[in-house]
Amino acid sequence: MQYDLVFEGGGAKGMVFVGALQAFEARGHTYGRLLGTSAGAITATLLAAGYAAQEMLAALNEKVGDRSVFEAFLGLPANFDAETIQQGVLREFLRNLNLPLVPDFIEDKLDDQIVRFLAEQPRFRHLVSFFERGGWFSADSFLVWMCQKLDAGSFKGAPRAFSQMTLAQFYAATQVDLSLIASDTTAGNLLVLNHRTAPDCPVVWAVRMSMNIPLLWQEVIWQQTWGLYRGDRDLTGHVIVDGGMLSNFPMELFVSSQPEVIAVMGPKVSDNVLGFLIDDEQPVPGAPAASAVAKTGVAQVGMLRTVQRIANLLNTMMQAHDKMVMEAFADRVVRLPAQGYGTTEFAMSDERKTLLVAGGQEKMRDYLARSEGIEMVNYSLGTDVGSVAVDRMALRLLK
Repeated sequence: MQYDLVFEGGGAKGMVFVGALQAFEARGHTYGRLLGTSAGAITATLLAAGYAAQEMLAALNEKVGDRSVFEAFLGLPANFDAETIQQGVLREFLRNLNLPLVPDFIEDKLDDQIVRFLAEQPRFRHLVSFFERGGWFSADSFLVWMCQKLDAGSFKGAPRAFSQMTLAQFYAATQVDLSLIASDTTAGNLLVLNHRTAPDCPVVWAVRMSMNIPLLWQEVIWQQTWGLYRGDRDLTGHVIVDGGMLSNFPMELFVSSQPEVIAVMGPKVSDNVLGFLIDDEQPVPGAPAASAVAKTGVAQVGMLRTVQRIANLLNTMMQAHDKMVMEAFADRVVRLPAQGYGTTEFAMSDERKTLLVAGGQEKMRDYLARSEGIEMVNYSLGTDVGSVAVDRMALRLLK
């Protein structure tokens, strides 16, 4: 059976998708349109590039030395140039902080030395990055890894060579309708990035924007060369972050039949829509307790905890909307276990990773066994609301 697939965001917990896809493939199911947010955007993009679950599993197990390749995603920010330092937020703060009894010309030189020192010292560069780029870590290693994945292996018998493609070129090469969710914090809007809405946006940067957990990774600034959004919106200079800020599980975008929604998401490929939901209340069978974040330093550990608190706040803010979606499509949502796993747990041990993948495989297998041969309930929020409410939710997201 063919499904349009929706993948929720969840950071490192998104590794559970690989197990779920193993069971999905084993039953002979295929996919049509793909929609992903954050970690789900990575999974959806790899699927669109022709990755099978087994290839994804191999990617999960990649190591640099004796450490997971994903640990490098929490990278040290690159050096800042002199102009950035001079025009930056920290320099402006010090410029406005007048020290009594210190002549201005001496204070200016002192301020310059302080900012340069912070920017040049690796242990303080995270702090400078946080103020100047909106994120504690660089995601440069992620971009390198994503480009490598998009150029590794083969697609339909030919070598993959997708890393330098725009979304329009990627669609032309794969014929897979891929949509990724991001958040435009400058305009306060949700973005659906695909070959219709942002044809000139590079596919790797579309993924990078969607997975960009606020404050954890440096913000992405929309470049003029990435073109207009939806044909008439110039986003040049806009700050773009994780799509989960506005909706982590926008399943209604694949369900609604409203012309305005279809214009963005494309025509339906199948009446079957399946959502991959990360459920923090479902335990992972046999999983040991998570160890404290290791080898990142006290400041980094504190930052990860701060980001997790903010993520929890954002989740609470989004809960009303996403809960309605989950309830509306309960029969089309497979809940994948992730209790006790962290959004920023990129240093996950091999044992915990293996159990998370196995937990996803088991839950998907159980879901498919229950659902096969059973007629699904029509999409609705209740008999008195029905598809009208589904359309309303979808249109609200696309404002």
